[in-house]
Amino acid sequence: MRARVALLTAAGLLLAGCGIPTTGVVEAGEPGVGVHQDVTLYFVRAADGSLVTVPRRAQGTVDAATVVTMLANGVGATEQKAMGLTSALPPPVPAPSVRTQDGTVTVDLRAPAEELSGTAVDQVVCTLLANRVSIAPRSPTLTVTVTAEGTAVPQTSADPCAGVREFWRPGPTKPPPGDPKSSPATTFQKPPPVS
Repeated sequence: MRARVALLTAAGLLLAGCGIPTTGVVEAGEPGVGVHQDVTLYFVRAADGSLVTVPRRAQGTVDAATVVTMLANGVGATEQKAMGLTSALPPPVPAPSVRTQDGTVTVDLRAPAEELSGTAVDQVVCTLLANRVSIAPRSPTLTVTVTAEGTAVPQTSADPCAGVREFWRPGPTKPPPGDPKSSPATTFQKPPPVS
């Protein structure tokens, strides 16, 4: 028994004397991001063509490319059948090109402009603006440019995200963070006409 106590005491002295100082909580950078993040996607109610928000979970870090890919993958079978949702975006083949730089996101949908509606552009713009905090956390604004094979495709209105409904609620909802109604610094910019 004495040998065991002596051994434990020696081990404790060795560990205490190894030269590693004790520290408290060390603050370094921003809080860690969990395995899953919430994402807001904008789809179309088939019954009336209006935009509705649909919450989804993304694995890992959420950036503009992740959000656009999730949107381009479309609605699930349950959302389509039970909730009557659809998408104005073409199938994601080839995948949209997404570039992000200094608070600007440029999305090329890689489909002929004549095949895309203003509603498709609205879906992309509103989805990116709704997820601004995840996409550009250090930028006070987010500028979104949408093209189709390099050609500008117009939105349906100057403020397509206003009055959007959540699919489970009957009336307009409070705009999500990053939407133009809740963040005056968030903007949409149409690309210049391609000559």
